[in-house]
Amino acid sequence: MSVGVFGPLSLDGASLRPRERTLLSALVLRAGRPITTDELAEALWSDSLPETWTKQLQASIGRVRVAIGRDAIETTPGAYTLRIDPDTVDAERFERFAASARRHLDEDPARALDAAQRALELWRGTPYADIGSWPPAVVEAGRLDEVRMELEELRVDARLRLGEAAASVADAERLVREAPLREGRWVLLATALYRSGRQADALAAIRAARDRLADELGAEPGTELADLELAILRHDDALDPGDVPERPSTACPYRGLQPFGVEDEEEFFGRDADIDAALARIGRSRFLAISGASGSGKSSLVRAGVVPALQRRGDRVVILTPEQDLDVQIKHAVWSGRTDVVVIDQFEEVFHGGEADLDAAAGAITQAVLTGTIVILVVRSDFLDDCAGHPDLAPLVAEGVHLVGPMAPPALRQAIEEPARRAGLHLESGLVELILRDAAGEAGALPHLSHALVETWIRREGATLTVAGYEASGGISGAIAQSADRLYETMDTDQRVTCRWLLLRLVALAPDGSAIRRRVPSKPLRADGAREQVLSMLARARLVSAEADSVEVAHESLATAWPRLQAWLEEDAEGTRILAAVAAAAEAWNAAGRPEDDLLRGARMQAALEWRDAEPRDLTDVERAFLDASATRATAERKQLEDRAQRDRRQNRRLRTLLSVAAGLIVLLVGAGSVAVVTSQEANAQRDSATLEALLATSIALQASERDVSALLAAEAYRRWPDDPRTRSGLVRVLRVPTACSAPLSPRRPETCSGTSSPAPKTH
Repeated sequence: MSVGVFGPLSLDGASLRPRERTLLSALVLRAGRPITTDELAEALWSDSLPETWTKQLQASIGRVRVAIGRDAIETTPGAYTLRIDPDTVDAERFERFAASARRHLDEDPARALDAAQRALELWRGTPYADIGSWPPAVVEAGRLDEVRMELEELRVDARLRLGEAAASVADAERLVREAPLREGRWVLLATALYRSGRQADALAAIRAARDRLADELGAEPGTELADLELAILRHDDALDPGDVPERPSTACPYRGLQPFGVEDEEEFFGRDADIDAALARIGRSRFLAISGASGSGKSSLVRAGVVPALQRRGDRVVILTPEQDLDVQIKHAVWSGRTDVVVIDQFEEVFHGGEADLDAAAGAITQAVLTGTIVILVVRSDFLDDCAGHPDLAPLVAEGVHLVGPMAPPALRQAIEEPARRAGLHLESGLVELILRDAAGEAGALPHLSHALVETWIRREGATLTVAGYEASGGISGAIAQSADRLYETMDTDQRVTCRWLLLRLVALAPDGSAIRRRVPSKPLRADGAREQVLSMLARARLVSAEADSVEVAHESLATAWPRLQAWLEEDAEGTRILAAVAAAAEAWNAAGRPEDDLLRGARMQAALEWRDAEPRDLTDVERAFLDASATRATAERKQLEDRAQRDRRQNRRLRTLLSVAAGLIVLLVGAGSVAVVTSQEANAQRDSATLEALLATSIALQASERDVSALLAAEAYRRWPDDPRTRSGLVRVLRVPTACSAPLSPRRPETCSGTSSPAPKTH
């Protein structure tokens, strides 16, 4: 909440009716002290008190409490007391700046000028305008107006002390016109004119002052103006400004969350020992891994310390980052013949690109070292074990590692003081000690410290960085969060949504919970005007680094230092992973000419589509087209499968019909075959029976004439049909017939052997 009493009362975030504005103005005037109900009644109604003024006052108090908070107004018997932070009232800030301007005018005119300027920027009109007729307000308004006039004079005085005489003439003339009876303003005008080389005009101004005072007051000029006139006539050396303080640089000497670059070597301090150690290791080996905790300053050490030192000795250095095809970049740098040293910054990002990318990059690094190229790997210490565990990198890592630890207090002091000195800035006494105390024991505090110094520089007073400015920034522990929250609060609802999705693209959580920053191509992000606007806001706040072809957060410590972003990452860790996968796949698909083979399929596609449809997502045009194309292809494939299934069902129905017909035909054929078999069997039986009858008949017919043939035929019939009773009967019949030969056959008695038996002779 901020309350403004210069001009009509203003209250951030609330609108009050005239009576409540008058009431709050009176309370602010006596802030921290009780004000009686009678005094409030006088401020509200003057001499025209209504009969129900007490109830109306209570009602107005209630409405004011709703606007500023119930605890802000304390009730005591017959009085009320306003309890708010004095710094939320513009009049209080005005007086604080005024006191600072007076205090520093002699020793630090730049700081005094800055304080006076800040105070005068708060002046919007007559103080306590809503209670302009209330006597206490009239007195206070007059006092504040006197302070304002004093500050306007002090501002011109400070500029004269800083050697800005010519630029001060116009302001001094304006001041004289506004209050011609204030002699001090004539002194300022005459001094500005004299130091601008306009001695005659300076003397003319003093004569004009004398005439004005005589005409309106009937008085002679005071001692100060008379002495000035005499000094001008004598060209007194005391009128010279003396040693004019050097104006400080308008550029911030600190980097904030962004690492130092090669061009920042002259502003990089405090790492001389680490630079020397790294160069010594490079002298003994062609591979060096520079490792440290997140925020330890390893990238700045390499870029602003090691690389410039290598370049000074004549080495040609190429700095790479793990974008797509890191192995190709390394090979190109090595085989181009124009590179002596390859620096790979943020190498830990390779571990999130897949095993194939890691193997390819590691192989390219090994080959580069074998060909004689120096390779410097910058990797976070929590990924150093992963490097040592890779078969290609393990021998190299075992050969050379330099660990970057926290800066010692003397080195940290140098890193704070030297950039300020080079920029013409002053550090208030006690500020460095306070910073060193806050940074003690913090291994990854450098980005936080640098950002706090940037915020302190923004709150500087003239050319001085103050303890109050450092504390107001949030210090090492809260500067990043305070800056990010302040920016976030200035955004509207749509911009906040866009801000969230932009940052979730740029930061992810590793499995161990540590933050990993991603480098994202800037072209898709800048294609949308709203996204471009938010991106510019984040870049101006130094929270992201937006280059021509890529965007990344200034430092991964943003995730740990800003609780809001940390909560976003934890709330939607799976969504962040899907977003990163979709963004990478979409970019590769677009770069390859949008082939169908690169579209998502199966479970990955289904997860991405469900994530997209769960709630509105801030996708780029390429990502949206990629997902739409994946969904369209999946729909087409599903339709093809459904059409094929339908064709298969129709074909199956036809096959089933044909099978049914075939089965019927088979049944008919089987039946016909059965009938044929039966018929054939009956025919065979009849034929066999006929054959049997013929054999038996022949056997019987030959019993008399050819008994042996008859017996053979009967035996053959029995052999072929042993189960037929007719063959058995025929065989028995043949065997029972007695033979006619009583003696062996003799050639001499052939007639006695016959096939038939002769009857026995009769005896009488």
